[in-house]
Amino acid sequence: MAIIGVMGSGKDEWPEWATPLGTWIASHGFDLLTGAGQGVMVSVARAFASTPGRRGRSIGIVPSEAHASRGFVPVAGYPNPFVDLPIVTPLPRKEVGASDDALNRNHVNVLTSDVVIALPGGRGTLDEIRLAMRFAKPLICLGPVGAFEGVPPRSHIVQSLDRVQAFVLAQTGRMEGVGSGSAPP
Repeated sequence: MAIIGVMGSGKDEWPEWATPLGTWIASHGFDLLTGAGQGVMVSVARAFASTPGRRGRSIGIVPSEAHASRGFVPVAGYPNPFVDLPIVTPLPRKEVGASDDALNRNHVNVLTSDVVIALPGGRGTLDEIRLAMRFAKPLICLGPVGAFEGVPPRSHIVQSLDRVQAFVLAQTGRMEGVGSGSAPP
């Protein structure tokens, strides 16, 4: 079962894109991977978890903080309630000003995903887009073109859920037709 990583804002949910995407991922039997937080992560995971008959799991890569007796514990507010399988990593979030080679939990998000779908987000999302390109992970960005300022020039940005569906099916070797539903143009 392929793991579809959805990256995006930790603040803004972008429900017009994330909700139909989460439903589609669940209805096609994929596993969903997010950063286990709020914003796009909770929006896509909520839709995924509430899809009747889903077969996949919602995986969340949880940021942590050091704990004196337990080693590392999830940062407050993580994981969101729609994560089936939380994975606590001692890797930090990418710090402001950290080099592109500095290891952080974004590496786990990207390297664990078979396909990466980026919705609009901030510097963390931009880092995940760059990592996906660096490690040759299939990557597609979904949302308004203006919301992806600063992405590398070769980034594939679309405004249609149908195009994302076709991309994911092609990348995962699925021969079935594209599902119904689409995001705003």
